[in-house]
Amino acid sequence: MKYLILLTSLLLGTLLLWGCDEDLTVDPVQIGSIRGQVLLSTNRQPVRNALVRLTPSGRITESDSSGNFRFDSVTAGKYSVQVTKEGYRNEIVTVEATYSLVSVLTVLLVNDQSQNRPPTAPNTPSPASGTTNVTNLPLLKWTSTDPNRDTLTYDLRLFQDGNTTPVQSFTGLRADSLQLTTPLAYNTTYFWQVTAKDGVNTVNGDVWSFRTMAYPDYSYLFVRRMDGQFQIYGGNTTQSAMALTSSGSNWRPIASPNRQQIAFISNLETDLHLYVMNTDGSNRRRVTTVPVAGLSASDLSFCWSPDGTQLVYPSNDRLYAVRTDGAGLRRIAQAGTGQTFSGCDWNAAAGRIVARVTNGTLYNNALVSISPDNGSTTTLLNRPNGRLGNPIFSVNGRQVLFSYDVGEFQDDNGRQLDARIFLLTIATGELADLSLYRIENQNTTTKPAGTNDLDPRFSPTGGRIIFTNTDNTGIGQRTVLTIDATGGNRTVLLQPAEMPYWR
Repeated sequence: MKYLILLTSLLLGTLLLWGCDEDLTVDPVQIGSIRGQVLLSTNRQPVRNALVRLTPSGRITESDSSGNFRFDSVTAGKYSVQVTKEGYRNEIVTVEATYSLVSVLTVLLVNDQSQNRPPTAPNTPSPASGTTNVTNLPLLKWTSTDPNRDTLTYDLRLFQDGNTTPVQSFTGLRADSLQLTTPLAYNTTYFWQVTAKDGVNTVNGDVWSFRTMAYPDYSYLFVRRMDGQFQIYGGNTTQSAMALTSSGSNWRPIASPNRQQIAFISNLETDLHLYVMNTDGSNRRRVTTVPVAGLSASDLSFCWSPDGTQLVYPSNDRLYAVRTDGAGLRRIAQAGTGQTFSGCDWNAAAGRIVARVTNGTLYNNALVSISPDNGSTTTLLNRPNGRLGNPIFSVNGRQVLFSYDVGEFQDDNGRQLDARIFLLTIATGELADLSLYRIENQNTTTKPAGTNDLDPRFSPTGGRIIFTNTDNTGIGQRTVLTIDATGGNRTVLLQPAEMPYWR
């Protein structure tokens, strides 16, 4: 029995010794890292919040603001990286994770146009479709949204009733509104349509309509300085002023004898020329081929013939007449050596043209009477040391209205210190100062000190006078006023405004 126990012990010891000789070590797990960046295929811009799935591990992450993503502690081996983002095609890239190394990859996303939803059709127009009495410079507005929040651009087409060709077209608009800057015709129906684009889809809105207001019966024409240029307006004391011009610089509006057309000076084609347009600003056309010219552009003026078929205007030392269709140019008068014409007026009752002649400087002037038939000239008034304004006949042709600086101030800029309105009686040579109106035994009514009264003109009846008043610095606000034919009842009409004409 003792020997059996010993033998058993020996056998167990042998087995234990044999087991200890076996290799009991386990291979370590090999770990790597995968990093990448998600970019747009079109411009290589990073894509944020893209969903990144690592297969077969099943791990998921999102790209950051720089488009970067990473998977650390990845068992070495081959993997698929799937990137998804709404609006883009799913992309799958194969990558191999390597022990103790970082595997780097770039995933380019391509727009999936099949997933892009179109914007809503432009809607809720303003003015609402069918609206009437719309201003001729309307603000057009609409609404459109994009479900993908794509940036929208718009095309707009505007048609006048009866025309299939747009009168105005706009493309690539980024705002959902448009302020028209070219005046529309009055009392006219217009149709308009807006197209919305998101870069993939194009959606047309409905065709809407509106009708512009009837042309207002404005009493006055005048000029305003807008962004360093002159623009012509129509207005009265009860309605808002309406712009009749918008391009180039346009000044000195003068209505035709029948009050149906407006002539004016413009630099639209660089040189100064006379243009004619309808009273609503439409049908603008150039009349002159020989430019309007003289010492100071804004100082120049012209006139209609009494029958409304011709315009008479200065061009340096010559006074021309031309028909309103641009034909029949003829020279009416020739100024003397060193002289230039500046402005004129033609009166049927007098059968004469009155003109201002400058003698080399704005401060050396004369008023002359000219025969429209043979150009014979008679001097009415000489002022060699003071600035005169352009002359205007009274309705009966017996008097001439003009401004004159009684201070006789002179500088290189043509400044005036105390310009007043005067009325010259041709037969007697008598001068009446209408800016200094005195009533016997009552208070005196006069223009404010330090200001100039300029550009006077008679009303159609001759009972009142319209003119501009401004401070004598030349940069202050300009105001249009009226006085009666003797200088009384000084009344403010319009401001800011200048170069008025009583339509």
